[in-house]
Amino acid sequence: MPIYEFVCDSCGERFEDLVAAGTEAITCEVCGKGEARRVLSSPAPPPQLAKTPREARKQERRNARLQERSKKAFGAAVRAARPKPPSGGS
Repeated sequence: MPIYEFVCDSCGERFEDLVAAGTEAITCEVCGKGEARRVLSSPAPPPQLAKTPREARKQERRNARLQERSKKAFGAAVRAARPKPPSGGS
């Protein structure tokens, strides 16, 4: 059941109600007359997905540190995986 917004033609009250889909008119919650009609509601604002400039800079610094650590760890793993030259003992 969706929540619709209604406005009463008698008293001008604007309210929301949980009603069956497709309901066009209901009884007004304030004056009790059956003259409240469904109106279009304004959409909700979009969620804030973007970071503030300060948060973006902090994230960039964390990413740079992570990248540097990853490069060092990868280099160490490559060096450790290289075959060791045979020792030249006679």
